[in-house]
Amino acid sequence: MLSLLELLADCQPHSFEKLTALLTLNDEQLFAEIQQLQAQGVQIDTSYGNVKIMPQTALLSAVKIQQVFAQNKVIYRPIIHSTNQLLLANIGRLNKGDICITEHQTAGRGRRGRQWQSPFASLAMFSLIWQVDAHKPLDGLSLVVGMAIYEGLRKLGAKGVMLKWPNDVLLDGRKLAGILIEIANTEEGKINLVIGVGMNVAMPKEENQIDQPWANLNEILPKIDRTLLICTLLEEIFSALNEFEQQGISAEFRQKWLERDAFWGEEVNIITEKETISGIEQGIDERGYLRLAVNNGEQWLSFNGGEVSLRRKIS
Repeated sequence: MLSLLELLADCQPHSFEKLTALLTLNDEQLFAEIQQLQAQGVQIDTSYGNVKIMPQTALLSAVKIQQVFAQNKVIYRPIIHSTNQLLLANIGRLNKGDICITEHQTAGRGRRGRQWQSPFASLAMFSLIWQVDAHKPLDGLSLVVGMAIYEGLRKLGAKGVMLKWPNDVLLDGRKLAGILIEIANTEEGKINLVIGVGMNVAMPKEENQIDQPWANLNEILPKIDRTLLICTLLEEIFSALNEFEQQGISAEFRQKWLERDAFWGEEVNIITEKETISGIEQGIDERGYLRLAVNNGEQWLSFNGGEVSLRRKIS
């Protein structure tokens, strides 16, 4: 059965009579569902006897994105459970470089299973399929994607953007975007991956449930077009992934990371399942592991991104 959000996803006006009939609801139940969506940050206009979503930004143009990436399949779903999940579920029928985009995820996920909020047409959200040699390490891949996002934003004129190990993009110290990489399967010596990106573009400031400081891209690029944004980011990501396949985490990449590392040289906490370790953040090694100087620099530790969380130490 179609949901109210799916019916409204075209951003056209729909009469109350039509919606109650299609959803088999009475007026009171329909109003309750509208209020529930509004509480989730979906802007809905109910004037003049109609119900209409007021998108935070212009809807994505799947046609334009497909034209830019003509060699790849572009899947557009206005409403979706999760772009990563759709690609994971269909990995056998899709190819390296195929893309999924959406306006709204009902079950978006961040790192370590955290929920990723996505009010309708307020984020740039996409996932893509990639393949790598099963004999080569994947360590540092999220850093490579983060660096590509940084370069794409810089091309678009964004300033104040930095990177936080292992998979966050920050704007003036607040979370702007996150990266989620999942392994689908291994076949014929290749590992199939799904790489997901979610970036805040015009998130409503009111009534959100985000438990950390966050930023919107429109704070610095107020007229940014999400279609152009996604195309630019994907172009940079594809280029960076190809380079990673050839070079891994090179010395040049590590130097670039230092220049864009939001926490480099600062006192931080590394939070593991068993303990919290304090030290001075010292960038990354050739595997993309975080380097931490402890005991006044007498000891150096390295951490894998899948094992720990990084936080700035608050005195």
